[in-house]
Amino acid sequence: MLKIKQIIPMAVPMIFMFYFVYPQALQVAGSSFILFSGILGLALYMYHKFPFKEVILAVAALLGLLFIFYTSGWVNSMDDPYTFGYIRSQIAWFFSAYLVIFLIFWVHKTPSFNLILVYIALAIGLQAVITFGMNINESIHDFFFSLQMQAEYTEEIMEEGGRQRLMGYGIAFFGAGAISGIGLIVISYLLMRMKLTNKSFLGLAALYAFTFYIGLFMARTTVIGAAIGFAIIGILYIWDNRSEKKQARAFFISSIFLMAGGYTLAMFYFPSFSDWAFELFINFTKTGKFQTRSSDGLDEMFLIPKDLHTLFFGTGRMVFFGTDVGYSRLLFWVGVPGTLAFFVYQMFIIKLSYTKDWAVNIMPIAIFVYTLALNIKGWIDLNFILYIFFFYFLFYKYYIYYPKLYRALSLERRS
Repeated sequence: MLKIKQIIPMAVPMIFMFYFVYPQALQVAGSSFILFSGILGLALYMYHKFPFKEVILAVAALLGLLFIFYTSGWVNSMDDPYTFGYIRSQIAWFFSAYLVIFLIFWVHKTPSFNLILVYIALAIGLQAVITFGMNINESIHDFFFSLQMQAEYTEEIMEEGGRQRLMGYGIAFFGAGAISGIGLIVISYLLMRMKLTNKSFLGLAALYAFTFYIGLFMARTTVIGAAIGFAIIGILYIWDNRSEKKQARAFFISSIFLMAGGYTLAMFYFPSFSDWAFELFINFTKTGKFQTRSSDGLDEMFLIPKDLHTLFFGTGRMVFFGTDVGYSRLLFWVGVPGTLAFFVYQMFIIKLSYTKDWAVNIMPIAIFVYTLALNIKGWIDLNFILYIFFFYFLFYKYYIYYPKLYRALSLERRS
């Protein structure tokens, strides 16, 4: 897979990838890391003289989305700071993705798509390692806690939540499980499409198990990512001739032992969290149904605005509205047009990232499906991962594929 001499130069893009995925984990001048890296990415893109025409389409689509969001606030005479923060974060994440992909190409020259996924998996795995360390060692906790974004309620929430679950470095609760699930989806794909040595295979399988258990003890939504990851394995196993089917079989066998070992360690270090973390599986063994106390109340949380004005324009505010369900909160925030635009925008970014390899296209589609599933439980978007895919394929297209094509055509003409 990767040798030591290849890993050392990865440090800089790895750091940027880590804080790109977990921007709240590093405070820079009073703001999260993503604003700092976004400014750097935009400056770099301008320095490179705006190289990709597809970016114009993506930015135009983003501005269209933001216009609809702002329209909701204007119609309702509402100046919602969350709307402004969301818009600012989207722009920052977009150009930060350009910076991260540039750094990876700078180090590796011709990186594969699999290598990009390795970076993502390692970043999420590293967060799991730090989270584990923070929860078993006070000095580690104090050091990393001092690095992340500070707010008046942060320490209080960390202490209160820490009595029930692991509190992650830079993220907690629902979002922690969502991102851990991304790690599981990515690793599932790599196990099918990346030819691995025995050591690399065991390392990746162990990373899967560790990410799963730490993610599960932070938020049980990690299970959704695991389910989508297994679906990817199944699809590629049946229909993809280029998939590593032997690795899939080996993974299912080894995962039995790795999961058993992970469960033993989890119960040793965090026994007080076990009933909460494994409630889904405990209930399944007792009733045959996958359900938890929080999932039982979801039906009551699917709320739809009753008046036409709110249905079409929302309220212009992103607040609780008595529901955690992402779809309901979107409807109350920006109405039906804004909700549709939110998901259509993601589909457009995916379309711009399409390749001729249908199996590769599964990854951005899987992230979109994952977003659809997660918003049943809570409000979230995973656009930042789609931006990484988007810029990788642009770099590949213009700096690897087209040069190879031109060289081939030149040789053909000479002959």
